[in-house]
This record gives sequence, structure tokens and C-alpha cells, in this order.
Amino acid sequence: MSMEAPVRYRMVGAIVLIFLAVLFLPWLFDGAGYEAMQGLERPIPDRPLFVEPHTPSAPAGDLRRPAAESISGEEAPVVATPEIAPPAPVPEARAPAARPAPSPAEPAAARVGWAVQVGSFGREVNAREQAQRLREAGFTVFVERGKADGRDVWRVKAGPRAERDQALQLRDELQRRMDVSGIVVAHP
Repeated sequence: MSMEAPVRYRMVGAIVLIFLAVLFLPWLFDGAGYEAMQGLERPIPDRPLFVEPHTPSAPAGDLRRPAAESISGEEAPVVATPEIAPPAPVPEARAPAARPAPSPAEPAAARVGWAVQVGSFGREVNAREQAQRLREAGFTVFVERGKADGRDVWRVKAGPRAERDQALQLRDELQRRMDVSGIVVAHP
């Protein structure tokens, strides 16, 4: 054996020891020890439930009507022809009926808008106090009662606004002026 072989083995051994030290010493001496390993078998919590906003769409008419059916409701006769059949006449498209504007007698729930939820409280008194602070600053605010995990909650909401972009601007203004963060939610 030459003189280089033992030096090479020592160098490789030293590199391996340094590598292992870099990997395991921080883990051994991080101060947490066995307690840090206790939370590893806890499962990941379930995904939280979010309410999907309901946005009504314009009526599209009866989309299930076959193309060969005429507008008057009578069905066109089906004729079996060999090989290639000429295309069936397509009925004229009717414009969807204009949706009437909601009358004052119609409930406000028929209108959809956006609000900024700035708090959710377990006590109504706390919700009313926050709402009063925001009203004094000039914001339009309301308190809405709801349920979360089987308990009553009172949500403080600012707005509502007809357009989502307007609600986003309101959220930013609340953050800037009152240092209150909020989320934009569908209203009602």
C-alpha cells in the first residue's frame, strides 16, 4: 500500500463524519427533544367548510328541447334515410324573456350583493360594540346572527355593495382607516 491510501480513507471518513454531524447535531440539540416528536402522529385537520355564494344567472330558456322540435311545441317527424340525411331545420332562436325588476314588495333576499365581514363574535354585546365603533367612523354596518359549530354567533358586516369590486374597495378602506381586516362575502 502506498502512503496515499490511508490518507484517502481518513479524508473520506472525516467527510462522512462532518456530513452526519451537520445533519444530526441540530436535530439532537434543538432544545425540543422528545416533545418535538410527539405531534408527528396527529392527523391533518379536516378542510374547513366555506359557504359558496349564490349568484343567480339569467334564465336560459328550456335547454333540454331537442333541435328538431319546432317552436310551437310540435315535434318534427323523424324520417329514416339511408347514409346521409340533410340537416334538420334549426328553429329561430328566441331571446330570453327579460327578467322583471324586483318590486318593492318582493323580499330583499332576491337581490344579491357583497358585504365585508369584519368580525364574528360569540357574544352579541361584543358584536354590537364593534358595529358602533365602525358606525361612528362613518361606515354602514349591520350585525347578522348565525350558527357556527352548533353555537350562536354574531357577525359584523359592512356594506352591502352591489359589485364585488366595490366591496373589495370597502375592505381596503376599513383596513386603512380602522386597522380592521375583513373578508368579502356574498350578501344576503
